[in-house]
Amino acid sequence: MLIFVIAAVVLAMDQISKYWIVSSHVIGTLGYSGSLYDLSALRSFLSQSTIAQQNAIPQDGTFIVLSFTPNDAALWGLGSGNPWASRLLLALTAVFLFLLLFFTIRSGKKLPKLSRVIVGLLIGGSIGNLYDRIAFGYVRDMICTRFIEFPIFNIADSAICVAIALLVFEAFFKKIGVFECFEDEYRELFRLPTREEAEKAAKERKKNKLSRFEELIPEDETEEQPEEPHDEGNDPADRGDGSAAD
Repeated sequence: MLIFVIAAVVLAMDQISKYWIVSSHVIGTLGYSGSLYDLSALRSFLSQSTIAQQNAIPQDGTFIVLSFTPNDAALWGLGSGNPWASRLLLALTAVFLFLLLFFTIRSGKKLPKLSRVIVGLLIGGSIGNLYDRIAFGYVRDMICTRFIEFPIFNIADSAICVAIALLVFEAFFKKIGVFECFEDEYRELFRLPTREEAEKAAKERKKNKLSRFEELIPEDETEEQPEEPHDEGNDPADRGDGSAAD
């Protein structure tokens, strides 16, 4: 439940912000020069009562700038203007989202709380940008920071970046996370050994200095089977006196 709540919140914030910036008919840039702690100035800015459209992004005294920028490229502007690159990115995003939803539903309540937050951010951000590419053919970016040089982005991008940062934290400081839970579901889906069984087999392999190929050979095939004894001359049909059993 937490996963889809977070995804819904991210998606709603992303689409509302995109709708607002586009409906404001902003072609240039909008600069806010006040403090982030000045709530009245922020309210005035958001209500468009004190917005001044400018032809260039202001450099002095501006913390954040809003600039509607259609983006048909991938990360860092890769593939800009290439329709095939845009289609490829659309297909990859759709496949990633499908796999993410599939393994999330399979994992269910096995995911830890931090992992649920990460997956919720990824789902919400991916759907937000995927909708843009399907509906408009590009992603609606609008946020440009002045305190750090960074490409223009949107709320969906922010959610995905935060999720990636949390993934790195989880990989280093958490024993069980998104990758481990999804790997367990993958192994169960294709009837592969569990992670514990795979780790145990790897230790045995290392201990006995066996290769993966040698480990797969059954033990009864590696041992030579003794030949059955054959008593010559005991068969009545082979007797030299020519007599035979009745």
